[in-house]
Amino acid sequence: MTILDRYLLMLFLRTFLVCFLSFTGLYIVIHLFSNLDELSALSTESSWGELMVDFYGPRVAEMFGKTAPVLALVAGIFSISMLQRNRELTAIEAGGITKLRALRSIIFAGLVIVALTVANRELLIPQFKDRLVRTPQNWHDRGKVPMNPREDLRTGIKFRGKEFFVGQKKITEANAQLPLAISTSVPRIVAHCATLVPASDVHPEGVLFEGVTIPPVMTNTDSILFEQQPLVYSPKDFPWLAADQCFIAVKMDADQIAFGKKMAQYRPTSEMIAALKLPKRKFGQSAEVSVHARLLRPVLDIALLLLGLPMIVSNSERNIFVSAGLGFLIVGSVFLVDAACQGLGAYRLLEPAALAAWLPLIIFVPLAVLSMRKLKA
Repeated sequence: MTILDRYLLMLFLRTFLVCFLSFTGLYIVIHLFSNLDELSALSTESSWGELMVDFYGPRVAEMFGKTAPVLALVAGIFSISMLQRNRELTAIEAGGITKLRALRSIIFAGLVIVALTVANRELLIPQFKDRLVRTPQNWHDRGKVPMNPREDLRTGIKFRGKEFFVGQKKITEANAQLPLAISTSVPRIVAHCATLVPASDVHPEGVLFEGVTIPPVMTNTDSILFEQQPLVYSPKDFPWLAADQCFIAVKMDADQIAFGKKMAQYRPTSEMIAALKLPKRKFGQSAEVSVHARLLRPVLDIALLLLGLPMIVSNSERNIFVSAGLGFLIVGSVFLVDAACQGLGAYRLLEPAALAAWLPLIIFVPLAVLSMRKLKA
């Protein structure tokens, strides 16, 4: 590594760290003072230092994964602009060094940062997904969240409710809608509450409905079978149930009920691919698009870096704010096109699903290659 490489690398890394620490510090300060009462209550059970590490540590990792590729381009823009402003880039070219050779260390550092975001997303963040979806209000499972409709993919039963108490694993105003393929006599079950219960000696894992109002008399309702096994347990056939209770044998994860898609976004790619093999009863291909976009995200991040740096180098303006504005315009264009393609793919306006993820690369990778040719001059 030459002196020039070390000089540009240190300039780039220093700018990148300043940008990242500034954004991270601003986020922590704003969030901390917005939730100061709740966090103060949590600090009575553990020290402030331990709480800050447990609560904000995973969020810093999440912020790194979301902002690092953009900040790498921003750091490169500021580094190049400083070289241009001080006439250092002109002196480097006068020495017979091409722009591409001069910026080799910056491009290499950007590629390393993109690789670190992949490792962070696949290895680190999935270990803390249960912390990332929680707020100070339900940090220790004491809070409640609105109950979003959930569907059991194996049976097609849809569960609804008013609120879900995370710690007690209880759904208020519970409602279970049964598909016609399973039951025509009992289309739905309504109860005052329902609780997720683990498997025991008398029943498998499932949901216990208490205070059943529909059907009006559970003791006269027959149990319902699915795949030759009991699915809906009635007190008529199972005496361990009270007269106003029923039991549905489905596997329901409390975190998935409480946080749903929030937790799904922190899964590693291998789990996302495995989820595609599960039976689905819904239209759209958002899951397929998400998997393809996840796999191609590093390539798009690299294309963003290689597209932005040559444009800044070829810009004759030495005003750092003009260069920054041009950089943010490039970032906005790339992410706008990417979001639009994923949205069109999710609603089947772009098919197959791979096309929705590949289309941004088809557009921007050739532009990045053409842009890089300017640095060889």
